[in-house]
Amino acid sequence: MKYTLKRTNAWLEYQMFEIWENHFADVPRKNLVIIKFGKSSKRQLGSIKWAKDNTGIKSIMKKKSMQALHKIQDDKRITVITITKHFQSLEVPDYVVQSTIAHEMCHYTHGFNSPLNQLYDFPHQGGIIHRELTKRGLGLIHTKAKRWIKTNWVNFIKKNLLY
Repeated sequence: MKYTLKRTNAWLEYQMFEIWENHFADVPRKNLVIIKFGKSSKRQLGSIKWAKDNTGIKSIMKKKSMQALHKIQDDKRITVITITKHFQSLEVPDYVVQSTIAHEMCHYTHGFNSPLNQLYDFPHQGGIIHRELTKRGLGLIHTKAKRWIKTNWVNFIKKNLLY
């Protein structure tokens, strides 16, 4: 990848907590939720999973603030939200990254890879993500992000991959 300017995991963390405070304030944080950039996935823009034996998050957990947060959580399992490394590029609009974070937070809210009660059988059942984002005031950025991905993603990937 040839990104000259890029976003950091700290920036991602800030975005997640801003979205949580402004749009998901009613959702309890029963466990530690970590967000980070992952591999350069072209198809899967984000994912949410339980951390397995803290693999891949040891360096993040070294921060004193993370250790302190982990100690006070009700549930000691750790949820990891991973965002495609392609989103480190500043060519991708902030709202696309924010929409992807919010999408993964909907999964957390619905009980997928979180200690909250699972509300649905399937994570994308019947358009629940779009409905949830709309209910939380994020429907427009979700629609705008989907439009940007549809219009620009293929060319962005072609331009930024090194062969």
